[in-house]
Amino acid sequence: MIIHKLEMYNFRQYIDLQEVAFSTDSKKNVTVLIGVNTSGKTTIIRAFEWCLYGKNGFEDPILLNSEVRDNMNVGDSQDVWVAVTFSHEDSNGQKKYTLKRKLTYMCNERTKSEGKLVIGLNKKPEEDLSLTYLQADGQTKTAIRRENISESIDRILPRDLSDYFFFGGERISGIANRTDLSKAVRGLMRLDVLENARDHIKEALKKFSSNIDTSGDSKAQAAQASLETAKKKLQQYIEARDNAEAEMEYYQQKENEFNIELSKSNVEQVKKANAERDRIAKAITKEEARLENDIRLYVDLFNRRPYAFFGMPAIKKSLEILQNINDQVECVPGMNQDSIDYLIKRGTCICGTHLDPGSQPYGFVMQERRKLPPETIGAVVMNYKNKAEGYLSGSESFFDELDEKYKEIRSIQRRIGELQDEAEEQSKLIIDDTDAKAIEGKRKDARTKYLEAKSDYDQAVRNIGGCESDIRNCEDAIAKYAKSSTKNRHLVRYITYATLVQDWLTETYQEKEMKVRTELQQRVNENFAKMYHGERSISIDDKYRVRYADVTTEESDGLKAVKSFAFIASLVSMAKDRILDDEEMQLGQVYPLVMDAPFSNVDEIHIDNICKILPKTANQVIMAVMQKDWEYASINLGQFVGQSYTITKDKNADGKEIDTATHIR
Repeated sequence: MIIHKLEMYNFRQYIDLQEVAFSTDSKKNVTVLIGVNTSGKTTIIRAFEWCLYGKNGFEDPILLNSEVRDNMNVGDSQDVWVAVTFSHEDSNGQKKYTLKRKLTYMCNERTKSEGKLVIGLNKKPEEDLSLTYLQADGQTKTAIRRENISESIDRILPRDLSDYFFFGGERISGIANRTDLSKAVRGLMRLDVLENARDHIKEALKKFSSNIDTSGDSKAQAAQASLETAKKKLQQYIEARDNAEAEMEYYQQKENEFNIELSKSNVEQVKKANAERDRIAKAITKEEARLENDIRLYVDLFNRRPYAFFGMPAIKKSLEILQNINDQVECVPGMNQDSIDYLIKRGTCICGTHLDPGSQPYGFVMQERRKLPPETIGAVVMNYKNKAEGYLSGSESFFDELDEKYKEIRSIQRRIGELQDEAEEQSKLIIDDTDAKAIEGKRKDARTKYLEAKSDYDQAVRNIGGCESDIRNCEDAIAKYAKSSTKNRHLVRYITYATLVQDWLTETYQEKEMKVRTELQQRVNENFAKMYHGERSISIDDKYRVRYADVTTEESDGLKAVKSFAFIASLVSMAKDRILDDEEMQLGQVYPLVMDAPFSNVDEIHIDNICKILPKTANQVIMAVMQKDWEYASINLGQFVGQSYTITKDKNADGKEIDTATHIR
């Protein structure tokens, strides 16, 4: 999406028709609108949001210019509208669109109250929305049906993602601090295309499975009923897991906030105890990670030979008993009397010798037959002992490995207990300062609730695993029965195909999602290092939350803004570079950055650094800035400016500015 033009007609303080043509040059890709405070910079951002999505972020919901409103008489009507012209590339090529949103206000009252003019307008003005695009010839306009406009705009730039491209200085500071950015990142990188396809296949599989006819088999019917129950439980467990995870994040954040408050304490003992407790907390986290890994390895080890764990004691006991049995006969391993009978009936040995009754070869074969089971139990005993001893030999290290891993797990658990005791002792030292003691109490409470939520989360995860196993077993049972009819065989075929497609989508999504997260973390760190004058590293977690690796103090608004700039610049550059495009899928997109007062919380050094990066990361940058900020920004940004405008207000006869008569020149 590249924006070509913005038109505003009697929109808020902008009187009459105001038009801004934005730079679309690939090198001079910056458009700047310069104005003083309260001149109407924020209104430009909100004009985009209102036109594209119908979002009205003003305290006064009436969008009509006040001066125009005051000149209306009862029965008069006035229009206010905003139009955005932009180009966008889709599967059918690049098209140029014009979106126009218009409201028509009617005056139904004109009176004076306490000496002030009161103009009453209809509360629900008539709205008109149109979206047209030019055909390939550049002349023919095609209109999109009204009911399809919102869907069309959402495909181009989804409403949920608009905050990342249309924002003001007060909003940017919180962008990278949001609790879950995964939806935004997936949307911007168009990974949601894969997600939606996967969800569609999932619904198709559900439909196919429910259509299998199990009426002729009680076991299949029971499996079908169990399957439905298991699926319902699975959704409940998933919801419980997500709720517990949200609680964990909340209480962990609260604990971090209390830790920051404690670090500000003037009592040296409190500061020292808090620092020591933080060190212990990090050690506990490390040990907990080790414990979780070792438990997983222990389970994996057990699952390799679970039959050995349960069967070995019985095998050993049986061998002890068989050692005392003397009736042991050596025979051909794997041979039985049926095999000999077959050879005699055929009349020829496997070596080609004739087995004629009364002959010497016949006698030897019959002698061997008498050794074989079921006639001779000794042969069975011998064969069992040979196999059992071989089995024991192959599994002799299994119990030792299990025992060693279990001891390691218990050792880590004891270490965690010792560290928790140490942390508790340090908490007891935070008693000399009344405020610190109260904060420590809140911190401990947050920690307790975090651990409770984590316990709920772990239980939900276990329940999900068990439920998924039950579902697979039920589906396998149904699939076996399903082959009994032509209709069911067709459904099984559909299910097989759909499952393969689902597996491919899941594998492709995971591969591309990992690529996005790795690339994003690298770019965020690179951009942050260029923007920030200090030395800090940033990590991106599984929900794309931006975290400092070393921050233990409260984060300033300026630092939040720099972090958000690094995050946004990285996202936009990844979309611009189309890092997910390949022969199979075209997932890249082009987006503009439209900003109001982006440097309001940033100092001069950071402004200088940010301006070196922004034009190189986005295809198009549009910013409304205050004059004082532009003086610093223009040093590095000026060379990239393709269009420049000034926001001014008309003045009355006394030279005073008129707030309701703003123009863009």
